[in-house]
Amino acid sequence: MVSEGIHSRLPMVSPSVHAVRSPSVWAEETLLEDLRDGLLRQPRVRAGGSSVHCRVDGRDVVIFSSNDYLGLSTHRAVREAAGAAALQDGLGSTGSRHLTGSHEALLALEAELAAFEGAQTATLAPSGYAANLAVLTTLGGRDAVIYSDELNHASIVDGCRLSRARVDVYRHRDLDDLETRLRLRDGRPVIVSDTVFSTDGTCADVGRLAELAVRYDAWLVLDEAHATGVLGPRGRGAAAAARVDGHPQVVRVITFSKALGAAGAAVCASATVRQLLLQRGRAMMYSTALPHPVIAAVRAALAVMQRERSLLERLRANTRLIHGMLDSMAMPGHNHDVPIVAILVADARRAVDAENSLWEQGWMVHALRPPTVPPGSSRLRLTVSAAHRESDLRGVAAAMTALVA
Repeated sequence: MVSEGIHSRLPMVSPSVHAVRSPSVWAEETLLEDLRDGLLRQPRVRAGGSSVHCRVDGRDVVIFSSNDYLGLSTHRAVREAAGAAALQDGLGSTGSRHLTGSHEALLALEAELAAFEGAQTATLAPSGYAANLAVLTTLGGRDAVIYSDELNHASIVDGCRLSRARVDVYRHRDLDDLETRLRLRDGRPVIVSDTVFSTDGTCADVGRLAELAVRYDAWLVLDEAHATGVLGPRGRGAAAAARVDGHPQVVRVITFSKALGAAGAAVCASATVRQLLLQRGRAMMYSTALPHPVIAAVRAALAVMQRERSLLERLRANTRLIHGMLDSMAMPGHNHDVPIVAILVADARRAVDAENSLWEQGWMVHALRPPTVPPGSSRLRLTVSAAHRESDLRGVAAAMTALVA
C-alpha cells in the first residue's frame, strides 16, 4: 500500500539535504504530509456489486456511504436494459455527439428527461462534474460575475475558476449577503448554488434564490445532484418543490449517478441555453457521449422511478426514521427531508478512526475530511437508501450513538 512504501523510505527523505527536490522526493513528501495529518486516502476494496449489503476489504458490511438513494443501481429492469443495449448496439458511443452523431436513444432520453423535469430541453453530459464546468464556462466570461455559495461542490468551484468571470463568494446560504453583493454588481450576474449540500445535509432556499435572480437579471444555476429522485413532487428536485423549475433564467444540473443508479448527467434549461452549450460547452463538446448501455439504464431507471412510487415513499420513510434516531447528533441546519446525516467530529484522525471502528462492526460510513470539508470540520456522513431495511437503520444508529457517546 502507498502508506507502507512511504514509511519504509521515511529516513531517506530529508528536505534539508536537498536544496532542489527531485520530482519523486516532492511526491513522497506531499503524501507524507497528508499521512501525518490523517488525510491520506486509501479506498477500500468492495466486492458483491452495488447492493447495500456486500463485502468490503473481506468483511460483510452494510453500505451507508452510497448515493444510490432509490436502490436503482441493482433494479432488475435497469440492469436488463443496460445488457440488452450492449448486445444490440455495442458498448461505446465511439465519439462526441458532434463527431459520430447524436444517437436516437440519446435524443429520446433527453426528451424524456425534459418532460419529467418540466424543462424546455435537457442536454446530456458525461458527468455532473463536466456538466457544471460546461454550464459555468458557457454562461461565464470576462464580462460576467459569478456569485457562488462558499460551500458549493468542487465541480462548481472549478467551473467558476475556468469561467474567466470574476468570482464573488457569498456566505453559506446567507442570501442577505448575496443580495448585498448583487446590488454592487459590476458585470453580468450568474448565481450558482447546490440545492442540497451533501457534506452536511442542508438545503438552499431555492425560491428566494430565484427571486434574486429575477430582481437582478441574473442566471440561476442549480446543482440538483442530491435532490433529483429525492426532493419535490415525484422526486423532481428542489427547484420543482419551489415551483421555479420552468423559469427561463433557471439552469439545472441533474445527475444520473445518484438516485438514478447509473452514470452521467444532464442540463435542464431553455432551448437557447442548450444551443449555447452545444456551441461553447467545452466539457461537453469534447467529451465522448455516454455509452449505449448507460443511456438505456438511465431511461429504464427514469421509467421505474415514475412507475414504482413506493421506492420514493420507502426512501422518505427511511429518511424520517434515521433522522429521528440521530437528530440530536446531526450538524446544525440539516434538512429532515434529505437522506443524509452528518455528525461533526472536528479532528481528521478521529473521524477516520471512527470510520474504521464502524467498519469493524459491519457498517460502512464515510469520514469526510479536508479538502472535502474545511479544516477542523471533519465529520462522519451517513447516507440512506430505499434499499436499507429497518434493522439496518436501527443497527447503524445504535453503533454511531455508542461511538459518539
